[in-house]
Amino acid sequence: MKYLIKFILVLASFAFLVILTRDGIMPQVYDFVSSDAMLVDSDDLGDQRALEDDTDLTRSAHAHCNTLIHEKYGSDYTLSMPLQALNIWDLGDYDYVVNGEANVSDGGASIAQKYVCRIKFDEGDTNDIDNWSLYDISGFDDIDEALQSNTED
Repeated sequence: MKYLIKFILVLASFAFLVILTRDGIMPQVYDFVSSDAMLVDSDDLGDQRALEDDTDLTRSAHAHCNTLIHEKYGSDYTLSMPLQALNIWDLGDYDYVVNGEANVSDGGASIAQKYVCRIKFDEGDTNDIDNWSLYDISGFDDIDEALQSNTED
């Protein structure tokens, strides 16, 4: 009986700590982390507004995003990409977010589809696609529905 009471006390104490941490402490931690106290005050505006200058890295980031989009979606759709991106953000450490627009058609319907591509330059020649790492491409997830709704209009 003595061990049963100790076991129940240990379980109750553990449950109390879990609930206290989850419902009492962690919400305060999340509030603090999302507050202005955790913002970095810097003169580097690369992550706050799109780049206005056109460099070898930004041109290569856009070109390689377009190439990777062609590789991923080019077998299903006809894609044409403009030479300029809509916006490019430098996140630092040679990490870029490219916002662009592609003309997509499936033989019948054609639409202009905006996309976002996050890509990182590792090192070496900027024109070599093997020196870039793709994080993600978004904007083409619902392309079938968009093309179908365009043909119905």
